[in-house]
Amino acid sequence: MTLTTLAALLLFLGEGKSGYDIRLLFQATPLGLFSDSPGAIYPALARLERGGLLAGEKVPSARRRRVFRRTPAGEAALLDWLKAPIASETAERRPHEIELRYVLIAYRLGRAEADRFLDEAAQAFRRRLAALEAFRDANGAMGAPSLDALDLGIRLFGARLQWCRDTTRKGEKE
Repeated sequence: MTLTTLAALLLFLGEGKSGYDIRLLFQATPLGLFSDSPGAIYPALARLERGGLLAGEKVPSARRRRVFRRTPAGEAALLDWLKAPIASETAERRPHEIELRYVLIAYRLGRAEADRFLDEAAQAFRRRLAALEAFRDANGAMGAPSLDALDLGIRLFGARLQWCRDTTRKGEKE
């Protein structure tokens, strides 16, 4: 089973939690970029359980509460997802997923793996930045609003690249 970012996050967070606990976590943290809707979380948990990556267990003292645990297959799938190369589409279209993945890697695999991942992310952001700058240079006749929006994209990828560098240096000091 190929994991989506949401599925990997649920495997990471779901250990010993119910769907409701995860919904509350999504509401109370920056994880709110994912929907806290029962229509998103509960079906994703059910797919992970059907796929053998999570095991749910009914809590005897609660009416409909189920608590989830990662199975050995779920643990392996999570580790594979964390160690997978960064897809160019992710760097180009969903860079926030790279930032989230960094956090999961740092907590789960440690600082050395997180720094390796940051190096890979920096390369992906550098490639995207170069492509955006080349597009700007080849299309300078675009209207001012289009150039303004393109400039924002260039600045955001430049900031992400700098964040990779700064965060790696911070790890070297620890």
